Amino acid sequence: MKKLNRILRGLIYVLPAVLFFSYYPVISLGSSETMNFELSLPILWLLVFDFIGFLILVFEKKLFSGVRRWWWGLLFPTFATLSLIWSENLVRGVLTCGILWLVLFAVYVILSLREKFYDERGFSYVFLKVFLASSVLICLWCVAQCVMDVLGASREVTLLCLGCVYQMFGFPHPNGFAIEPQFMGNLLLAPVLISGYFVLKNRKYLLLFIFVAALFLTFSRGAIYAFVVGLIFMSVALFVKKIGFKKIAMMWGVVVLSFVFTLNLQGVLAQVSPTNDTYISGVSKVLNHLSLGIIDIRAGTDEEVNDNIGDDEAVERDENEAVFDGYVEESTNVRMELTENAVKVWSRDFRTMMLGVGIGGAGQAMYDAGLTGSPKEIVQNEYASLLLETGIVGVIIVIIVVLMILKNIRKNPVSIIILSLMVSYGVSLMFFSGMVNALQIYLLPPVIYIVLRKKLVS
Repeated sequence: MKKLNRILRGLIYVLPAVLFFSYYPVISLGSSETMNFELSLPILWLLVFDFIGFLILVFEKKLFSGVRRWWWGLLFPTFATLSLIWSENLVRGVLTCGILWLVLFAVYVILSLREKFYDERGFSYVFLKVFLASSVLICLWCVAQCVMDVLGASREVTLLCLGCVYQMFGFPHPNGFAIEPQFMGNLLLAPVLISGYFVLKNRKYLLLFIFVAALFLTFSRGAIYAFVVGLIFMSVALFVKKIGFKKIAMMWGVVVLSFVFTLNLQGVLAQVSPTNDTYISGVSKVLNHLSLGIIDIRAGTDEEVNDNIGDDEAVERDENEAVFDGYVEESTNVRMELTENAVKVWSRDFRTMMLGVGIGGAGQAMYDAGLTGSPKEIVQNEYASLLLETGIVGVIIVIIVVLMILKNIRKNPVSIIILSLMVSYGVSLMFFSGMVNALQIYLLPPVIYIVLRKKLVS
């Protein structure tokens, strides 16, 4: 039993580091017309953790001890499983439900055995050390990806996604070991908010600077907006609790300095990249894209520039020109269109409005309605996807679950961090859908809850 307990603690120690490898390495198991079948390190971690946790709960006769207290946690997975009966994509629905139950059981194990971590001397210290150290290393890897890319290294070496290379904007934006920059940015939300909170305690600004700079380097609007909203929520909550305004202002000062540093770095990367971009054009593109086109300090349009150069020079310029010259409006439009498509299918009849098209069925339902070109297309908005797949009933259940979570954490000393993280994750879910590449949203809050609660009360 002691060996199993040590293994369980070890698995929690390495969880933050494992989550960063949400796509690389990946084990491909083939594909179908509607989805790809893949295994990642976080999924393998989840399987092993649940198995070890199950053995401990059985041996200690605690398998059902917490069900009465946390019964509400069963509501959504149970309804989602029932929705398999009418799911328009049964295979995807079964796999989605499987991951949903695995995540739920992992959270149940964490909460049921939390006393073991409270009693373990140094557990909080070791976890935070691994958590923050692994986060720093991943941030350094993101910088390395950018440097290698502008120096001409292949994507097989840099592991950059196709849309992440310098040819897109004139400078690269890293995805770490995730499938896309938005997921890399999402993975940095927890390190950023935790380090921001502890800046108020010990004034160690360097970690916050590194994490925020890396987050801005990903160039993911969804992750950046989510971070800003989460930090505003944390600042207001701390101010209400009478944390000194000066400390909060210092925290925001570090954030601003990090943004300025990253903005300059992106300008430098644009200057040294093989494109014809300059430092000024790189900085201008960043501001234009992140502000959704509102801030526009670009020197001039492509047509104006081409009027001042000869035909031969124009041909050469085209060959070295980045794909995008600023705000990519299409990216926003596609997400909004997919959300609108989901709502259209959801509102097609009363039954769908109430019960949805079944778990995992969003892509197939939109394709069958002639609104997308492939059944693999996802909604790119978790809230719209939830509404389409589980209907009003599913949404109501999720609201009940969230309210119960808030009720259970509101009086704990770690509540500000958890709530700020939930707010950030909540905003980020407006920009993508699915669980596999974002397990941190569901696994990190309960782990941080037991780790930081012990640290803050000890």
